Amino acid sequence: MKRPANIIEALDSPSYFGPAFRDLSTWRNWLTFLKVIYGLPLDAEELEVFRQCTKRSAPLQQGFREVYAICGRRGGKSRIMSTIAVYEGLWGNWAEGLAPGERAFIFLLATDRVQAGVCFRYVKGLLELFEDEVESMTADIIELKNKTTIMVKTSSYQTSRGFSTALIILDELAFFRSDNSAQPVDELVAALMPSLLPNGFIIGASTPYMPSGYLYDQYDEYFGHDEAEVLCWKAGTLVMNPSYSDSFIKKLFRRDKVKYEAEYNAEFRSDVDNFLTSFMVTGAMTRQQTLPEPGQHYEAFADASGGRVDSYTLAIGYRSGEKSVVSRVEERVAPFDPAEVTREYAELLKAYGVKSVKSDRYAGNWVSSAFEKQGIRTEISELTASDIYLEFQPLLSMGRVELVTHEKLSVQLQQLERRTRQGGRDQVTHPDGGHDDVANAVAGLCVFLHQKRAWTMAEMEKARMPMIGEHKDPRRREADKIQSMEDEMRDFMGGSRIIPEKKSGWGNE
Repeated sequence: MKRPANIIEALDSPSYFGPAFRDLSTWRNWLTFLKVIYGLPLDAEELEVFRQCTKRSAPLQQGFREVYAICGRRGGKSRIMSTIAVYEGLWGNWAEGLAPGERAFIFLLATDRVQAGVCFRYVKGLLELFEDEVESMTADIIELKNKTTIMVKTSSYQTSRGFSTALIILDELAFFRSDNSAQPVDELVAALMPSLLPNGFIIGASTPYMPSGYLYDQYDEYFGHDEAEVLCWKAGTLVMNPSYSDSFIKKLFRRDKVKYEAEYNAEFRSDVDNFLTSFMVTGAMTRQQTLPEPGQHYEAFADASGGRVDSYTLAIGYRSGEKSVVSRVEERVAPFDPAEVTREYAELLKAYGVKSVKSDRYAGNWVSSAFEKQGIRTEISELTASDIYLEFQPLLSMGRVELVTHEKLSVQLQQLERRTRQGGRDQVTHPDGGHDDVANAVAGLCVFLHQKRAWTMAEMEKARMPMIGEHKDPRRREADKIQSMEDEMRDFMGGSRIIPEKKSGWGNE
């Protein structure tokens, strides 16, 4: 089959992709995008579109091999990514650099197979125009006769090594999630980059999300930078797909402007961000799981589950001075028999001398009943999971917790999201499609250990945050100091109190 001169000819010609696109007038700005990637000349109107979408003065003549397209929903990005995949699969000439028996791979990667399947269906549809070029096809792999394979994969860096890669498509990379890594895209790109063949591509396309993470980092570093070899393209839905309904978008904006600014105007959301930093979490993981220590008074917190979807988790620890110390973390992953797990956990609690366990407020009555049958009393927490995290954060930031080294705990804590709510307290929760069962049990334990605690003035003096503009009068300064400590207790420690020293002047009971 004769190769088209370039990808634009392939889209425009009835001999190639033309029958699949028909009216290219609504794809004009995507054609500009493709010309920029492949180093094709632009006319004056296309150059203006390029400047608008990249904040750069001119594209690089040689094109770009690493590209990130930040676009609004329904803008056509999945279809264009699929077109690039088929174009490179059919006419990329990747076999020239391969050893005998070796194949070149084109990966369609997404957070799960359902999302990756969106691009894959477009790929299959285009390849129906070139059936003679297909050697074999399964549910997620297409092998072409020219030694090129197009494959759907999920966003796991652990299964993305050992290939000779021609093209990597990262679809909706702002939403990649993993139970094994807090930065799954970073890990994935690090695993795949060394496998790229000479002149191979990596192209990410996504609706934006929070102003942090891999996609935002690329935007922050490369958007508007003229000399950068990485292209960052940012455009709203109507810019890339003028046929979409403007009135429908305006209707959604009236419901939730901040949310739909991201969905359709390609703006990173100002109301969502990471809650805990990697430094805070990993810095607190200073311990290994320990067996019961004689004479130590242990407490426990359980995040129960019915056994179908969520994990059933348990955290055991104790208070040491001003710190909450986590000694043991247990998780049972669904599916399981909740009664059997409760019995197992009850035996473990007895080994640590724990007679009562604190439980998430949303746990059903069956939890209390199941533990009572095993001789363990249950106390239902008055705090929601979000409240627990909001009180856990200052304890973590002030170094008042010691955590066990636990990979899933680290991932879940780092993936927690803070969502700003108008007229109310911020909400902290796991990302859509994510989990926080281990994090909830550990954070709940740490907050529980600090509640109702009596602190000495010496302890609070050592731990308190510095005050700005302390009063010159020593008596007034001491009163301000005590008031600051009491405010901190009220805000963060859920009812803890200070024990004043005798004859300490201002602030005595």
